[in-house]
Amino acid sequence: MAPMPETAPDCIVTYGLAGKRMMWKHPTWFLGLGLCVSLSCWHSAAAETWRLKGGEKWESVAADPQEQFLHAVAEIKKLAQEKNARAVKEMLRQLRAEFPDRWSPDFELYIYGELAYWQRHYTKALIRFEKMLKNYPGSPYAGPTLEREFDMAQDYLQGRKKTVLVFIPISGYAEGVERMEKISDRAGLDEPNGVGLRAAIAVAEYYEATEKYLDAYLKWSEISSYWETGPVAKKAMYRMAEDNVAAYNRHPPEKRPNYDASKLTTAKTYYERLLMLYPAEAKEKDIPEKIGQIDEQIAYKQFRIAKYYQRTGKRQAANLYFDMIVQNWPKTQAAAMARQALEESADREPSRGK
Repeated sequence: MAPMPETAPDCIVTYGLAGKRMMWKHPTWFLGLGLCVSLSCWHSAAAETWRLKGGEKWESVAADPQEQFLHAVAEIKKLAQEKNARAVKEMLRQLRAEFPDRWSPDFELYIYGELAYWQRHYTKALIRFEKMLKNYPGSPYAGPTLEREFDMAQDYLQGRKKTVLVFIPISGYAEGVERMEKISDRAGLDEPNGVGLRAAIAVAEYYEATEKYLDAYLKWSEISSYWETGPVAKKAMYRMAEDNVAAYNRHPPEKRPNYDASKLTTAKTYYERLLMLYPAEAKEKDIPEKIGQIDEQIAYKQFRIAKYYQRTGKRQAANLYFDMIVQNWPKTQAAAMARQALEESADREPSRGK
């Protein structure tokens, strides 16, 4: 077995102080030299790799052509991030010449989409990515493409503007939501760490951040339909409860009893399920206290209805509501007020036989 080489590979270029001065004086010349070095290293650096075997000896293994190809693609992406368009163009030409069997139509769409992304040309990138996904859904580059679309959608949801008519910036939030929805549809929600599920969660959390709580609830409900158990199910159940409470509480406190309380009832159902299935975690999240707060709110809403009937002279209807409050929510402040109202009503009734 050949010993591990102690000298640097032939593709490594070294230079002294004079070379450093030349680099600062002629940066373009050194860039061209670096490009040539990178291109020559595709085979020399990747063709032979040294691997430690058994923790004692080194062995030489020939690099797989696919490994060489991926190494070259990584170099191209790096140059694209550095906004070196000339070097990227030359390396792409070389890549196509060196690996004609791997330069497929789906790869071409993918790599040019990637370059547009790193150059921050999102519209161009998405056009290429969408064409690739539509024409080659089974491509090995479909997964990386969806991941990249997720990155772009996330940028839009975090405030990136969308450019229309070449130079007019507009809000990109709608584009971000639409893109995430497409990713979820394509990838599905059945992988716990999959891009489809992450996209759906990103949409739900965006709705929460923008106080669109009912939309967030519906999105979490969709996620919950795929996940009945496990961490995802637990998170979805908790968020559905929280979003229903937030949707009701977004109104001013004095006006809340005027609105439909079904959201509170729905939230209570989810809280109670969490308390039953995950008692320790539910207590850490103060869910028993939240259930008590919901009872207070629902009971007070019913008390307001009872007081309305009382004001309009419908004493029997009012007493029915007062009695219901006492029976269903006996520990609430509304129940205490309802008991007092029933006692006052009984005192005002004329004695029988008079």
